[in-house]
Amino acid sequence: MTENKKVKIEEGSVASEKSPSQAAAPAAKKTPRARKIFVLIVILLVVLLMAMIACGVYLYKEQQTLNTQNKRDISQLSAQLSVQQESQKQQLQKAQLLQSTLKTQFEEVTGQLQKVKNASKLYKTDVQALQRRFTETKVRQPNDWILSEVEYLVTLAGRKIWLERDIPTAITILLAADQRVVELSDSSLSVLRAALLEDINELEALPKRDPDGVVLALSSLEHRIDQLVAISGKAAGASAAKNSEVSSDINDWQENLTKSWSDFVNSFIVINKRETQLQAQLSPQQAWYLKEKLRNDLAKAEFAVYREQQDIYNIALHSALGLLKNYYDLDDNATSHFYKSVQRLSKHKISINYPDQLKSAPLLDRIIKQRIKKSLASSRAQQE
Repeated sequence: MTENKKVKIEEGSVASEKSPSQAAAPAAKKTPRARKIFVLIVILLVVLLMAMIACGVYLYKEQQTLNTQNKRDISQLSAQLSVQQESQKQQLQKAQLLQSTLKTQFEEVTGQLQKVKNASKLYKTDVQALQRRFTETKVRQPNDWILSEVEYLVTLAGRKIWLERDIPTAITILLAADQRVVELSDSSLSVLRAALLEDINELEALPKRDPDGVVLALSSLEHRIDQLVAISGKAAGASAAKNSEVSSDINDWQENLTKSWSDFVNSFIVINKRETQLQAQLSPQQAWYLKEKLRNDLAKAEFAVYREQQDIYNIALHSALGLLKNYYDLDDNATSHFYKSVQRLSKHKISINYPDQLKSAPLLDRIIKQRIKKSLASSRAQQE
């Protein structure tokens, strides 16, 4: 064993005694191999990078193709959706138009149905009225027909009063109705007779109207307007000048002296006394204004007569009287007569307070209904 240790020690020493070149030889052998490995790794990396780039380019192209296809599909879907929306819109418009048409037709049918119902009601009412009238004609007594005649006369009298303002004719008709009631000789109708006579007395108590006479009188005054004499500016001093004339009789020397002295004094101070209301005197060229104003007032009064407008009638004639009193000479005979005529006409009552209703009308209607009801009840009792 000692020998073996020596051999190893010798070998170790031998190995340590080798040159540095011999030690660097394995390292030199290892360097190309590492380079090859490195180049191989680089090549692999480049290949992988190229593969990745190619894969990325492929994926990009596929993505672009897919995007284009998606855009094309979206465009097609949008177009289809627009077409469907337009179609739905048209269908909605057609549905609305159809609904409106149906609604209009329904309203027309409803209106026609309502008209038919109303006509049916009217026909039913007419049939019932005819049946009732037929029944009434069967059960009515002769006295009932006379009462119907009296009712007609009372209605006719009311029309004469309120539509035609013909009081005398209305009184005559009511007298005829009273005579028909007398012919019935029915003591139960004494209340009706009393109402008829009260209506007759009330109408007879109304003031008598003569509208035609009043209008003719006013028209006659209109034709006489041109004959009126207006007050001139010299009319006030005419009477004074006439009274101041000196008499030619010697026996009137005292009176003449007084008049002369008065004329002498009056020549210094002149005082004119006027008792009527002072109005501006119109020139002869403006006299037509007064005449036309008078004609207008009289025409208003004429229209008011037929319309029974008492206030307008009074105002028009009062205005005419004022014009005559202030602007015309009432000492003239024609003018004075004209003034008195207008004054007399202004006192006429052209409107009448007519009764609102004849007292006999509702009483007669109640009597007729009671008699018909009684006759119907007796007829039904006999049939049973």
